[in-house]
Amino acid sequence: MADGIGTDGESWSGLDETFTREVAAVGATAEGRALAGTQTLGDPAVGNDRPLGLPLRLRPGLREELEAFTAAYHRMIEAVVAGWEHDPRLRRVLTLPESLRAQAAAARDTRVHLMRLDLLPRPDGRWGVLETNANGPGGLAVAGRARAAWRPLLTRHGIGLPRPLPADDAAWPGRWLLDLAERESGRRPDTVALLHPHRADRNAVRSYADGLGALGVRVLHADPRALRTGPDGGATLDGEPVRHAYAKIGMRDLGLLAGDLGPYLRAVREGALFVQNGLRARVIGDNKLCLAVLSDPGFAGLFDPADHRLVRPGLPWSRNLALCDGPTVRRVSRERDRYVLKSPLDANGRGVVIGPETDGAAWAAAVDRAAAEGWLVQEYLPGPRLRGGPGGPPVHHDLALGAVDGRLVSAFVRTGHEARLNVARSGRLHPLYL
Repeated sequence: MADGIGTDGESWSGLDETFTREVAAVGATAEGRALAGTQTLGDPAVGNDRPLGLPLRLRPGLREELEAFTAAYHRMIEAVVAGWEHDPRLRRVLTLPESLRAQAAAARDTRVHLMRLDLLPRPDGRWGVLETNANGPGGLAVAGRARAAWRPLLTRHGIGLPRPLPADDAAWPGRWLLDLAERESGRRPDTVALLHPHRADRNAVRSYADGLGALGVRVLHADPRALRTGPDGGATLDGEPVRHAYAKIGMRDLGLLAGDLGPYLRAVREGALFVQNGLRARVIGDNKLCLAVLSDPGFAGLFDPADHRLVRPGLPWSRNLALCDGPTVRRVSRERDRYVLKSPLDANGRGVVIGPETDGAAWAAAVDRAAAEGWLVQEYLPGPRLRGGPGGPPVHHDLALGAVDGRLVSAFVRTGHEARLNVARSGRLHPLYL
């Protein structure tokens, strides 16, 4: 894809086209090319460090709408997390693998501290919700650093910019985590463990290591399987008590490794180890089947009416396919151009089957599996396009919003030639000014 990005006839009206053209001109200068060469996303240790795209900007006035939408959506997700323990209807729809079900039931946390809301813009200027990442959402700090890096150059070229977002501060990953840990545990940490399986991508972990280090906090890197239970029931690393951590553990890893994570799970479940989003909020809030609850009118009573009215138009029809009646399952199987299937706790584009891109036999097999395993079936939303540079083909794009306690802290757009825009695949991240 060329560096310069324009719009075509299928574009989303929420992006500021004038800004896009102005930034493309700055990006073509020697200074712009040099700066763009320093903006990367990925993990150099595993050879996937890739360049970011040029900055984009929302049209004026849209920021306030998205802030309100995100805050309401966050409250609705927390309502689902809080209600899951007591409402058998929720537990029937929002299923969990056996390895995590008992852990979530025993946990008592219900706050979703940090989340990323992935939206698919629509040509009419609105958007539809794709999913929520309430685990360890990536890209937020990277987008913030990129916005901050581009700000001086764009300003020198006379391009007006909105006020910075919290994540534009290089120390933001450390600061928000320390503030949250102090609020939740009553103690401001001087040591924080960064927990991640050794095979995990470490880009987000590096951001937190840098942010915490800038604030003078000692950082311990560890695989969560290395934790042990100390004499007081808390977690230890090499005999040293650990009270606070940032956990970058994918839901698939959490399920697969649950048998080896006893000390970690016990400490988080019992409140001896603070991690962002706790345990229940993480495995439920990150579950794609939340959309099956939010979009079903039968669950409207769970939510504040004003929040439901605001968010409902952005929710595509979504259900747990295992709970759908025969005619619905047959319609999904027959009309594949209208639907997408999603494995509930997968990430990075795995476990997503897009009907319009799948041949008939493969789609039929996917529907059978989704119905047997309780996957999410969701209305297919055709995405908008951006045009590449001169002669470049159009690319898909989405919109990702990061929030702490429901307040916007960062945002980015992902572009790519695939419908699945995950940066773990072929998507390119563009910092977004709001």
